Amino acid sequence: MVKIRVAVADDVPAIISVGRRTWPETYGFAGSEYIAHGLATWWSPEAVERSLANTVVLVAGSGDEIVGTGNIDLRGDVAIIWKLYVVPAAQGTGTGSALITSLIGYAGSRPVRLEYLDGNTRAARFYAAQGFAEIFREPSGHEGWPATIWAERTAG
Repeated sequence: MVKIRVAVADDVPAIISVGRRTWPETYGFAGSEYIAHGLATWWSPEAVERSLANTVVLVAGSGDEIVGTGNIDLRGDVAIIWKLYVVPAAQGTGTGSALITSLIGYAGSRPVRLEYLDGNTRAARFYAAQGFAEIFREPSGHEGWPATIWAERTAG
């Protein structure tokens, strides 16, 4: 059974491990350059520590292992989920659904937005099943990289 809890500073290495285990499989379609850039930018110790300081970061544990993480930024009028990742071995177990439900709960009555890459059909299906609908597409600004799809779920 998975347990969701608020992340603490001691979780930083395990959170980074989730990113390193999920990104290559999740974004293989976007290419190795995209994966390397994302891991260096968003999964470094400094980036994860910034996330802990500025957002609500949750981790999903199975036994003694952290198998998923997600965060939500509550600083604006619209809450934004910046990360939601579950290691491949734990995908399809309900861990992602438990994480996103917990994250959405922090938004209260506000709408929630998130982003995913064009071509990530698994994420598109998952988020649609969670009540998110596409609101716009943002070009990557980097030749060969996929566009970002923004989706929103209204409160309720």
